[in-house]
Amino acid sequence: MSASPRPPAPAATARRPLAVVGPGALGSLFAARLALASVPVLLLDYRPDRAQALNARGIRLRTATGRHDVLLPVTADPRQLAQVSAAIVLVKAYQTDDVAQTLARQLPPDAVALTLQNGLGNVEALQLHLGADRVFGGATAQGALREDDGTVRDTGSGQTVLGHPDGQADPRLDALAQALLAAGFAVSVTNNLAGAIWEKVILNAAINPLAALTHLHNGDLIAFPHPLQLMTAVAREAFMVAIRHGVEIAEQDWRARLQTVCQATAPNVNSMLQDVLHHRRTEIDALNGAIVRIAATHHRPVPVNQTLWYLISTLEKTYSLRVE
Repeated sequence: MSASPRPPAPAATARRPLAVVGPGALGSLFAARLALASVPVLLLDYRPDRAQALNARGIRLRTATGRHDVLLPVTADPRQLAQVSAAIVLVKAYQTDDVAQTLARQLPPDAVALTLQNGLGNVEALQLHLGADRVFGGATAQGALREDDGTVRDTGSGQTVLGHPDGQADPRLDALAQALLAAGFAVSVTNNLAGAIWEKVILNAAINPLAALTHLHNGDLIAFPHPLQLMTAVAREAFMVAIRHGVEIAEQDWRARLQTVCQATAPNVNSMLQDVLHHRRTEIDALNGAIVRIAATHHRPVPVNQTLWYLISTLEKTYSLRVE
């Protein structure tokens, strides 16, 4: 069974700013909400033209209560990371290794990194360059949709779970949790980070590719019997791989869980569908692709995950990829 999340211990927010690495939908949302909560924050982009524009005009945040124009420092100069206490990594999974190398060169020695990215392998990639003691991980169900460069819509609140890879308590992790709590995110800290990451991966691997292939919103996927059957098969395959891989994760009715998640996120255009619609590279390699690779090490067939991996990978090759 997965360990129950614990509330983060009280901790003072660091005076040095937090960096949010990645100007996509979630990165923009997290940076804007932190800034609105008066948490010092720096958004790191990799495009100087966009960084300059965002730094001048800010981020337009659309929520259920209206529009907020949020001014915050935005830069494309990674040397600015020398002033931060921590970096929240929200780039695409295939960019993690490059970002990890940048963080290793530019972060102060006492600064830490927190990945809230989709997929498997992000924690390990960051640890490879920063060291095991400087990396935390997490999984977020927060929804966001980037309408254009500088405009992001909050599409639904969800739980954000943080943890240390070794399951131990750490005041630096609690400080990050407190900063996110101050920004209005629903946050808890777990001592079973692998279980939290795998549970989200299982759900994403089941829902996201089916939405990307059918162009259906999450809620519409469960209106038809075949997508729900396929999603359930994906989840069950992935769950058995997680168990074989030694992950502590609770047995559950994956069909019912998928129905609940899709209903709760019914209007969402999930991230993989957004990528396909905009002809961008998807995170399929870090989701179903990673499940297939890990399954192979345990000599376990996962034909439904493999089929979706092949289909989305083929789809990517049919259009010219754009950079987000």
